[in-house]
Amino acid sequence: MNKKLPYSVPPGYFDSLKSQLSGIPESKSRFSFVPYFALAVSFALLVMLGNFILTKSTASQPASDQEIIEYLIDSGTTLAQLESAVNNY
Repeated sequence: MNKKLPYSVPPGYFDSLKSQLSGIPESKSRFSFVPYFALAVSFALLVMLGNFILTKSTASQPASDQEIIEYLIDSGTTLAQLESAVNNY
């Protein structure tokens, strides 16, 4: 079987390839970690800012006794359930 390949390489291509590749200057990746470091720092700052905002907005005065009583009445909690919760605590 004689197969003809659809692509061909010019004569002497691989002989001169090494010299052509050696002519390409090497890139110095001295600061290649900087974008990743900046991304990590920005995520950390966003997390800290979000945590600050959430804790500042949710930190409020504790509920008064009257508010607790109103909540328990509105939720339909029975006296038996309250006694059970207190005894199990």
